[in-house]
Amino acid sequence: MNNDIIITGIFSFVGTLVGFIFGLRRKNAETDKIVLENVKGVIEVYTQTIEDMKKEIQELKKEIKDYRECIDKLEEELHTFKRKMEKGNCKDGDCE
Repeated sequence: MNNDIIITGIFSFVGTLVGFIFGLRRKNAETDKIVLENVKGVIEVYTQTIEDMKKEIQELKKEIKDYRECIDKLEEELHTFKRKMEKGNCKDGDCE
């Protein structure tokens, strides 16, 4: 009779241990799945942010190019005006 109690106890312990191990593995797998989903979400947000920033950078580069062209034009006008001033072709700011 004592052997029956010991065998039942051993089987109960082994069954509980096996159940615990499989439960732990399942819990870890579910946790990993949730973590991966969260990481995917974060990656999507960062990817969209990067794309938005790329577009903004392109727009800013175009603006800078336009400003440089405007500055070059104004510098050329200034040099032309200075040359006319040096030649004495201007009176009271009115250059020929």
